[in-house]
Amino acid sequence: MPYMNERASAGGGFDVLNDPEVQRFINSVQTVQDHSGKIDLIRQRMVDVSHLVKELDEGVVMASDASPYESIVRENFPSVRVGVIKFSNVLIFVDQYKRLRDRNIAFVDPVDIAELKKKSNQSKIILPGAGITHADHPKAKSFFRASVFENIFHAEQFRCEGISLYDTFVELLRRSGKANQPGGAPQPYGEDAQAIGSIVIKNGREGVVFKNRSPIDGVELPQNLFVPLDPGYVEIGGGPARRVYVTDALRVQEVFNEEGGNTECFNRLMSVLEHLLVVHIIRCSFESDPSIVANMNVIIDGPLAIFGEAARFHRSIMSLLHDIRRKCRDRGMRGPVVMGISKTGKVVEHAQLIENLVSRDEDNNVLDGTFVLPVSDDYRTSFIEPDKMETGKNFGDETYYGQTFIVRTSRNKLFDVTLAYPFSSKSNVNGVSFRDAKVDLANYGDDISHMVSIIEMMQTDLFQNALIPVHLAHRYASIAHSPGGRSLDRFIREVLASKQASR
Repeated sequence: MPYMNERASAGGGFDVLNDPEVQRFINSVQTVQDHSGKIDLIRQRMVDVSHLVKELDEGVVMASDASPYESIVRENFPSVRVGVIKFSNVLIFVDQYKRLRDRNIAFVDPVDIAELKKKSNQSKIILPGAGITHADHPKAKSFFRASVFENIFHAEQFRCEGISLYDTFVELLRRSGKANQPGGAPQPYGEDAQAIGSIVIKNGREGVVFKNRSPIDGVELPQNLFVPLDPGYVEIGGGPARRVYVTDALRVQEVFNEEGGNTECFNRLMSVLEHLLVVHIIRCSFESDPSIVANMNVIIDGPLAIFGEAARFHRSIMSLLHDIRRKCRDRGMRGPVVMGISKTGKVVEHAQLIENLVSRDEDNNVLDGTFVLPVSDDYRTSFIEPDKMETGKNFGDETYYGQTFIVRTSRNKLFDVTLAYPFSSKSNVNGVSFRDAKVDLANYGDDISHMVSIIEMMQTDLFQNALIPVHLAHRYASIAHSPGGRSLDRFIREVLASKQASR
């Protein structure tokens, strides 16, 4: 490790690159697969959906994005840090967007642009990192866990129509697990309790059970610990610092670092919250007035998947979304269409690799229209991730709640899209394995049409393969490390300094 302000030699890597063992290794490995002999196989997977593209006249498009930042509180103590997570939701009404798009004038009215910007909503979360403590929480990890419970899941900024983010989290707990279904009969749990999903009913109270190790310090628990949903925590001795919270079920605190940076912890929390907040908004909107979500189109930045310790909640989100859509259809409404747009990753790299193949036919003539390429598990292991062993198991079984499609638009732009599964669970569908049912376009009904129609309408030339709502959501959520991040550093330092001075 270098000393502070010590710079590495400009030629420090030459001896590594010129080492014979390094050269031998580089020359022996395989990187990008050559698909030149499989062109026909790839083209056969493409589906022409030009007839499904429709000119939308109503509805709303909501795009969501988030960005984390970790601030060093004191320059002479770089291990003392604070985390900031910024969320952005952008609403674009289809009819207003069309009026703006279809103007036959060279210049756009700045008033219209200002109105478009007003329909964006940003929320911020500040979290304690290493070295940040509280009178009730002498350890940073304890303070972090309490902040997640109190300042996020019970925050007024996320409350809608009397429903808190904690309420939605509890609903997701009821739906978690592979076997349990919401509304079903409680299942036996141990000798003296019952369970619905991850909710345990014991002595007339609902709660969650922690096994093996304590979320407080990782120490082995002498017995299972029951934490009631109300008030949402239980003290196991020693006041607030020794509380175990229902929200500890997210398990993001397991990677919290008491000694230094917590970028990984904040990133994991941000990732799961981005999905929870979207389904929370959809749920609150439906409970308030089902017509709000009747023609709602939701775009999340990134795939419809949750990774890490909180991955199990992807099944809960899948179940809740399907339930809301079913209730909408029972009322004669379409319901929300949820999709994720990925800007990076192996599928994006593969799409760029085959860009010419999906743009021209076998006679090298330009292909007109809109096409989708369903990324089946067989296709993924054959062309995108050949290093993965084929086991017959459903790809993303523990993480994804949407199916991946490569979409090629009429303007020859490529998008890596995950569209929410049209099912409540990952069980067989009418005797067909889920692995096969998820790539059958017939199972998606009108969702494919709405997906490609939204992408065709909202594509832009501002950036490569970009959508306007995603661009705006990222613009309002992003925290540039310079100068934006530095201004946050200065702000946090000034606030803490003034607080200390007032003591």
